[in-house]
Amino acid sequence: MLAIGFLAFHVPYLPVSLEDLDSINFALGVRHFDVAEHQPHPPGYPLFILAAKGAHALIPSEANALAAVSIVAGALGVLAIAALFRGWDGLPPSREATADRRSLGGGGQTVPSDRSTAWTIAATALAVTCPLYWFTAARPLSDLTGLAAAVAVQALILGARTDRALVVASFCAALAAGIRSQVVWLTLPLLIVRACYGPLHHGGHRGHGGQSLSGQDFSSASPASSVVAMWRALAAYIAGVLVWAVPLVVLTGGPAAYWRALFNQGAEDLTGIQMLWTRPSVRTLVDAFYYALIAPWAAWWIAAVVLVFAMLGAVVLLRFTSRYALPFVIPIAFLAAAGARLLPRQSGLVVVALLAMYCAHLGGTSVAAFASQKAPAFRLLDDMHTAAASTSPAPVLGMDRREELDLRRPIKWVGENMPPFAQTLPSPPQHEWLEIVKYWNSGGRAPVWFVADPLRTDIDLMQHSDPTKYRWPIPYAVLLSGVRPNEMDWYRIARPEWYVGEGWSLTPEAAGVAETDHRGLTAGPIDAWIAKDTLTGTMVVGGRNFESAPRSIALTLDAAPLDEWSIAPGFFLRLVRLPARQTADYAKLTVRTLPPSRVAIEQFDASASRPLFGFGDGWHEPEYNPQTGLRWRWLSEKGELKVRSPKPAIHLHLEGESPRKYFSRGSRLIVRAGPRVVFDQTLSDDFALDIAIPDVPDTITLETDQFFTPAGRSRPWRKSGDLRHLGLRIFKCELR
Repeated sequence: MLAIGFLAFHVPYLPVSLEDLDSINFALGVRHFDVAEHQPHPPGYPLFILAAKGAHALIPSEANALAAVSIVAGALGVLAIAALFRGWDGLPPSREATADRRSLGGGGQTVPSDRSTAWTIAATALAVTCPLYWFTAARPLSDLTGLAAAVAVQALILGARTDRALVVASFCAALAAGIRSQVVWLTLPLLIVRACYGPLHHGGHRGHGGQSLSGQDFSSASPASSVVAMWRALAAYIAGVLVWAVPLVVLTGGPAAYWRALFNQGAEDLTGIQMLWTRPSVRTLVDAFYYALIAPWAAWWIAAVVLVFAMLGAVVLLRFTSRYALPFVIPIAFLAAAGARLLPRQSGLVVVALLAMYCAHLGGTSVAAFASQKAPAFRLLDDMHTAAASTSPAPVLGMDRREELDLRRPIKWVGENMPPFAQTLPSPPQHEWLEIVKYWNSGGRAPVWFVADPLRTDIDLMQHSDPTKYRWPIPYAVLLSGVRPNEMDWYRIARPEWYVGEGWSLTPEAAGVAETDHRGLTAGPIDAWIAKDTLTGTMVVGGRNFESAPRSIALTLDAAPLDEWSIAPGFFLRLVRLPARQTADYAKLTVRTLPPSRVAIEQFDASASRPLFGFGDGWHEPEYNPQTGLRWRWLSEKGELKVRSPKPAIHLHLEGESPRKYFSRGSRLIVRAGPRVVFDQTLSDDFALDIAIPDVPDTITLETDQFFTPAGRSRPWRKSGDLRHLGLRIFKCELR
């Protein structure tokens, strides 16, 4: 019934498109199997592709055929997990079930009662409704198929009572590796232990019942017969591998061609991927635990409940079992059921049932949302194809490095439906924007379509309008962690009002690149380019002087002096009126310090038509989380915005974090336009405000009634010397 229900809740929600590099490779492999061309990628997944080809004979869409295989495998996995849990019988009896147990022979082993069967079903339900299991079944990938095969083989291995049964299990383990190579890590260790030490048992001398179903019982076998059994199992494993490996290598073009494809795939898989063994750190370790233990359950509080019961179950089962060779979700569900069994009057069954139903809800809503629209990459390419028909001249395509790598396979998949581009710019890591600068400076004037990684900030080194954003529609995006291509932003830039070259620090990322390249104001002047139409407007220049003494900043426009002033150590801000001047399409602005100094330009903007502002006194430096893409500035107890606007009425848009994260009560925010109060409210939650500024002053002031210093909240394990006054964390501040 669980398996049938699993099918019923998945079949109506087949995906609209492919969604990952791997699924695209699988779909290409269904069309034409060629591992050397990564159709699919090595190691080849021959048995999975064989099953997908069979499904494709009935289902026209490759994406739907692959998903159908995954869904059917997920349903069969329900049966495999139940068989594994039932055969392992590692659950201790509940208080009421003790009287229902009966002994078999003299071995002391017991047979589970009907109530024990109910607990096996409950544990199985919790495992298969885990949001990660439930959701992954809807994806056109090999993950669920490989997991179901691995669990089925594990059940065969643990249930083998004769050397013949172990040989069959060994052959099946090798065969299953042809579905997905990771099956080896989930089955081979258990197979080795099983072959070397006989039945894994708990309690009685003769394991599960102490009786051999046929042939020779491992637990009473002689050393010589055990060696024979091991060799037979090894021979069966080799035979199972050869069944799929020989045709795979032959179809690839021979051992040398297969090795080249495998080596290239390994290099690509490790590019840009953060792993614990390559970057050992506390942060990476925390992330590893999060994605292994919390993320599969989607909601943290569900994970907390399940893990608490799992820890209780692990303590109880220490008396019964000692080895687990299963994927994380399955043993955690098994242990959680064991822990819940400690609750009185079978109430644990109710708890597990409620957890399973809610987990199915989390996974089900995610599956429905996932099936509602195409993946971000394919929505992007569809929109580009439509927009290209009305764009003249043909646009130029630029991409962040990650998008350039990840979009290769979607571009190959759409084939002739790919929109025409005049050219595609290179994407050198961390310097992608420079290729656009080179294009503009060489006279290129076609529209630039830039596909940006939302976690990157290099797009802010040029003036741009808001992008079209492509996001996953699912409510728990963590279920798609690691997907490639992921989310992306599409910027259409026809004629920017300005753009900058190397050495600027307009974002924390850009500051890091400038420092690494030694191209900041410590090394010499830095350049920007301002559109001719903007030269009648205003320019904002701000940043920090890191020297201990004042320095001078000089600006020139097309080599003619524009402005010069002295800056004290610390923050500075200047609004400069741009003169009308005969020039080419873009005038070259040069910024230098006298002498070359540790000065960073962190604020820059120029326009004749948009309202401009700069962060003045009372604001702290920009900050950035590269893992989430989140950016912010801290407002102290009072901060100023210096404003210039060609229009008399504007709106101040603010987005920020709840003050209750740092204070016991909400914080009062007062906004003054010059001397006049235009906003006065206590904020107790995350906020997004649009504050009307009817008569634009030169200064807008923000005040809050609470602040803290990080140094004042230091802990022995986390000391801080940060004495800044932090009032409100502002994620977005704009004039509209």
